[in-house]
Amino acid sequence: MGMVEIELKFQIPEASREAVHQAVVKKQAQSIHLQAKYYDTPDRKMAAAEMALRMRKEGADWVQTFKAAGRNHLQRFEHEVTLSPEQALAPELDVQRHTDASVEARQLLDQALGESVEALKLQFETDVERLYYLAHYQGAEIEVCLDCGEVRAGNARDEIYEIEFELKKGSVKSLLAFASGWVKRYKLWLDVRSKAERGDLLAHGLQVSPAVQASAPALNKKDSPETALRKMVNSCLAQILPNAAAIAGGVGRAEHLHQTRIGIRRLRSALRVFGHWSEEVAPGWEPILAELFNQLGGIRDRDALAESLFPRLHTAGAPLVSLSNGLPDDQAGKALRSPEYVRLLLILMAFANTPCKDSADTKSNTSLMEQAEKSIKRLHRQLVEDAAGFRHFQDEQRHRTRKRLKRLRYCVEFVAPLYPKKAIQKYLSHIRPALDALGEFNDLVVAEQLFRTEAEKDQRAWFAVGWIVAQRTLILQDCANALEQLPQAPKFWS
Repeated sequence: MGMVEIELKFQIPEASREAVHQAVVKKQAQSIHLQAKYYDTPDRKMAAAEMALRMRKEGADWVQTFKAAGRNHLQRFEHEVTLSPEQALAPELDVQRHTDASVEARQLLDQALGESVEALKLQFETDVERLYYLAHYQGAEIEVCLDCGEVRAGNARDEIYEIEFELKKGSVKSLLAFASGWVKRYKLWLDVRSKAERGDLLAHGLQVSPAVQASAPALNKKDSPETALRKMVNSCLAQILPNAAAIAGGVGRAEHLHQTRIGIRRLRSALRVFGHWSEEVAPGWEPILAELFNQLGGIRDRDALAESLFPRLHTAGAPLVSLSNGLPDDQAGKALRSPEYVRLLLILMAFANTPCKDSADTKSNTSLMEQAEKSIKRLHRQLVEDAAGFRHFQDEQRHRTRKRLKRLRYCVEFVAPLYPKKAIQKYLSHIRPALDALGEFNDLVVAEQLFRTEAEKDQRAWFAVGWIVAQRTLILQDCANALEQLPQAPKFWS
């Protein structure tokens, strides 16, 4: 039968590797040599479905394993078959070992491969020396595995030096608390990229997987408000974790940074608007998230301006359409590898994956919707009031309005599964013009500040400042006009 594997994987900074190695060795860790071959179709059907088929030699034994993504980045479905001595003489991949023994494995593989089973070919290999031992912590049994080796695809190589913590028995909360101690001591950083993903990228000459966008939480009208909040946090983490791992690993692109910031903004919105639904939400989470968001903001602002505003400045004849960087190297990566941020991620993962005290969801069906509507109505009213005075606001007040509008959008998207799809879409379509106009206005405000600073060093930047000020006046009218349409937005709530 298949089982759900619960584990966390961390990368180890160069400066901490020897200390981590000694910490594992001191626990009288056992050693095993692991040599694995990974299979996929030429068009990467398994990788696209976030699945892996592996044949691995574990010491003297051969084990065939099928893995698939779980409900979150803590979990993976796994089905293993240890080959008999006769089969191990000439080990060959046989998908039927999974499909014949596990209904879930058969369904998942059929979904991914269809009629393409025969097209499965060896894509890449891993060669790893593993040190491992069983730790006991807060009533849990946790296997600690230190993996050192490489992934190979043809002549291409990529180093593996990472540590995994797999929950064998006990609570997820204990696993995450155990890992948090290691993060604090050795500055480990969380990496949700599997060896299979890294090998697939290496085999196809790629550095990074596409950025992950937001997805709605799987809310149910029978959920209690607290259960719904945990699902919202989980959906935010599903967006943040893979994008942040790419940036922390030094391979992320501008879109990974953009999606990381969106995920953090969604998370902050969920906690600010719906956080009172759980007594476990701690006030200390927000300052860390706000600081991280701001650290990533300067880099993202410049990326966004380079994509949208600089071409327009060039067309207008500006003599200077670029800005000196002035940002520390790898600022985003350092921020996302910081122990404070990583430990908060573990706390949030524990919150999202631990059933609430009201596990039976005894509250009525209308309780969740009533609570959600109460918060969304309040946000809507605030924005209607903002719309009435927007033309006379200062920039700081206008920025507050933009943040409120984004918060409203995200919160509507969070609760969207509870309402008719068309009703949600109609409402969002009425607030989208205001979001677009306010976003463009914000870009101009940021750009003006940056070019004014640049003008202190290069007088040519004043042309850009003048052009931006003129554009601001035009876009400000668009913002006010779009916001004034908000009271007419068709309500999806009762």
